[in-house]
Parts: sequence; structure tokens; C-alpha cells
Amino acid sequence: MQPDDATSDAAGGPAPGPAASAVPDAALDQVLSVLRDAGERAILPRWQSLVGGDVRSKATRDDPDDVVTVADLEAEQIITAGLLDLAPSVPVIGEEAVAADPGLLAGTGDLAAYWLVDPVDGTRNFVEGSPDFGVMVALVEGGLVTASWIWLPVRDVVATARRGQGTWLDGRRVDASDSEVRATGDLRGWVARTFLPADVAALIRPEGEAMLDQRPPRSAAVGYVGLLEGTSDVALFWRTHPWDHAPGSLLAEEAGGAVRRLDATAYRPGQTGSGLLVTRDARTWDAARDATFGDAQV
Repeated sequence: MQPDDATSDAAGGPAPGPAASAVPDAALDQVLSVLRDAGERAILPRWQSLVGGDVRSKATRDDPDDVVTVADLEAEQIITAGLLDLAPSVPVIGEEAVAADPGLLAGTGDLAAYWLVDPVDGTRNFVEGSPDFGVMVALVEGGLVTASWIWLPVRDVVATARRGQGTWLDGRRVDASDSEVRATGDLRGWVARTFLPADVAALIRPEGEAMLDQRPPRSAAVGYVGLLEGTSDVALFWRTHPWDHAPGSLLAEEAGGAVRRLDATAYRPGQTGSGLLVTRDARTWDAARDATFGDAQV
């Protein structure tokens, strides 16, 4: 890990060190309690107990099969209210609020600080009764994620990070640089193929197919936790909605990993674009990118 006052930028240069946050430490310490409250009141009572009116279509142009549940909507309301109680001057931008008003994302570049919320990440899994879903929150300041949380309610797994202060998984610090660099042929991971264009999928090399042979979790929250746990080394995403990747990006980077666009530039939540390659260990990113696409411009 880098020293606290000189964090490393995913594109290879120095990133700004931590500055005074718009949200006091005491408030940040209460965010997990806000998530647990939403889980207890809106999410867990409906897990494996949904009825007909609890699920409806949320079809979009890029995902005509998307759905939303009453748990998503109520959990986002609870989390939004809780975060506003902690920091009244910091706006909250939730996935479901953006679904209702896509223009909410357009103004994030003008905000000094804002929260991103994904109340139930892995809604399809939730609807099917699978435990593979999570609740995610990120604090974005000056265009950078400065704090993040992922909670998997059924497993009660908690991952947290603050910029320059490391990543913690269930109270244990995670640092990929503590172990030997893995050979490229030993790396294993997965690709989120649902939204991967056919022409991009056709560029994946045989070495990449062998590396990305794990079953995708259908939840970014579960996927990022798997990287922290070491059950996966690599993940390839195409869609890069900020509520899906802002929380995990800081968790991965503060744990010694890399979250980069396919042209090797750093991921930033306020930027548009598709394609994201994540590695548990930043030292393996270049090799994983080469194994997947070689010299292809994606």
C-alpha cells in the first residue's frame, strides 16, 4: 500500500491525497448503520417472500428485461433519508432516483460532494431468492471516491474503504501486495457477458477465455467482495453505471487492486464510457489486459 498522504492513481500517476471531507468522520462511522436499517426494514423481510405486486418492469433501452422491487425502492428511500440526516448539505443520488429522472446524473460534475447509492445490487438474484445481492454506497468528492461501503445482507459481509486509509473486510485489512504476484496462467475470473457486445466478445483471446471461466455473479457488489476475498482475480464489465462501480473501485484500489478502463485509464464515477477491467492485484492488470484482448483497441 502507498502511504496515507500519497495514494496511487490507477492510471499510473499520483492521485490527490486525502483532504478534509465534506462529511465528518463521526458521520461516516454511522453509514453502515444506515444500510443495516434499510436491510432490516425493507430488504431482508422481503427476501424469498416477494409477492406479485412487489416486482415490476424497469425496462430501459440497454436492458429491456430490467426489474425493480418494492425492496429496492423502499431501501433507497431509507438510505437517502439516513444519509441526509448524517450530512444535510451533501446530495444523495440513488439508482432508482436516476431511473425516474436520468437528468440527476448530468449535474454531478458540478457537485463538490455527493453520495451514490445502489439499494439492492443484484436485483434479479434477489427476485430469484438467491443470497447473491448487496447494498452499496460511495461518497464522491472532487470527482474521486473518498469512502465506500458494500454490505451483503444475507451473508452479513461488510467491506469498507476510505481513500488513503485502506480497505477492510469484516474488520480485517485487505492488501493484495502482501502476497506474491500470481502468474498470468494462474489468474481466474469472470466476464459479465449479458451486456457485452458481440463484436467485443469476439476479440477475447483464447488465453482470456481460459482466464475468465468463472460463473459471473450477476451482482457487482458480490463480484467486488469476491475479488477482496480472493475467490476471483479478474473481472471484466461492459456497463459501468457509477452506483455499480464507484463503491467497489475504491475498495479494490485501496486493497492494492486496479480498476481501469480498457485503454488503461483510471475509472472515475463521473465519466461516461464502456468497458472496465478489474484485477485484485494491480501488478497483474497489464498481463490480464493482454491475455484478454492483446493489442486490440477496444
